[in-house]
Amino acid sequence: MLFALLTAVLYVVLNFLLVDDLHSYSRVMLQEYYNQADQVDTIFVGSSHCYRSFDPELVDAALGTHSFNLGTSQQLPDGSYWLVREAAANSPLRTVYLETYYTGYNQTQSRNIPLACYLITDYMRASSPNRYRYLWEMGGAAAFADLLFPARHAIAEPGEMPALWRGKLTDGYEPGNYDWVTYPGEEEYRGRGFVYTYGVSQWGYGTVLDVDADAPLSDFGWEYLTRTTRFCRENGIRLVLVTAPLPSAYVEDTGNYQAYVDAMRAFAAENGTEYWDFSLIADRELLPLGEEDYSDMHHLNGQGAEKFTAAFCEVASRSAVGENVSGLFCTTVEEKLTLAPDGTYCAPDGAASHWEGEGQN
Repeated sequence: MLFALLTAVLYVVLNFLLVDDLHSYSRVMLQEYYNQADQVDTIFVGSSHCYRSFDPELVDAALGTHSFNLGTSQQLPDGSYWLVREAAANSPLRTVYLETYYTGYNQTQSRNIPLACYLITDYMRASSPNRYRYLWEMGGAAAFADLLFPARHAIAEPGEMPALWRGKLTDGYEPGNYDWVTYPGEEEYRGRGFVYTYGVSQWGYGTVLDVDADAPLSDFGWEYLTRTTRFCRENGIRLVLVTAPLPSAYVEDTGNYQAYVDAMRAFAAENGTEYWDFSLIADRELLPLGEEDYSDMHHLNGQGAEKFTAAFCEVASRSAVGENVSGLFCTTVEEKLTLAPDGTYCAPDGAASHWEGEGQN
């Protein structure tokens, strides 16, 4: 008993001294979510393309919802699934927008990127069964060692530790304090899970992953997409699959991206839901993106997120009153690049483009 007590005290002390959780977006986000969980009726889940793209403040003003962005860095399909379950357990949840950036749905197993899990489970309520079920599915018994001793994956730099100790002992954990997740001129947490990013891409728009035409989603991706869809259906929650806009130049450079779009559309049709890929939006006036709206090769910056959120709300509101919004999206990548590419795309010599908007190369 004494040994167990001393071990527990040692873990608490070491975690206090070594762990940098003050700079964690997901810590601030989940703390904020739980504080208002009884009001949240709409959530967004997904990876960084989620938390950098959907601004709940703008969504609520347009749609009359109380929404929350539960996106986290590198969030994989299993993380989205368990966050949907957590929100359903704590909130009067009516609608889920699942951001479906294709790389996460091509991972083979969650334990290949364990940090994607820990960024969520480190800050879920200790009383939540979903926290422990997610950990178990991701890494089995070994994952619980990281839960007890998060310094294994979140250790601070030695030079930062004195400032972290002062922050932990003063206002670092105070609700509504965003000082530790604000980086002037780079990015800043703006509340309810949304992160506003500054700057424009300096690296062009080369793809990070091509799509396998024969397997546009991995077995792991299909499994958790199916589980999330089934859970929402069984609990009377509306689910919409959404891909935040990728630059047209990036989409062109991604081999077989059409296969991914076709697979997601077929899945949505089979399961009575919708799939909106804003990379293929047909109306350039509705979503007028250019090079100035992307912070890197595939993420929107804050300015782009504001434009996108407005377009998203227009599509969502029209869908909510029963309009078939599929016509707002191009059917194919070829059609998008020919008729309505965004300002990142430079048409091949001799090719016609019907868009000649500001910002196009």
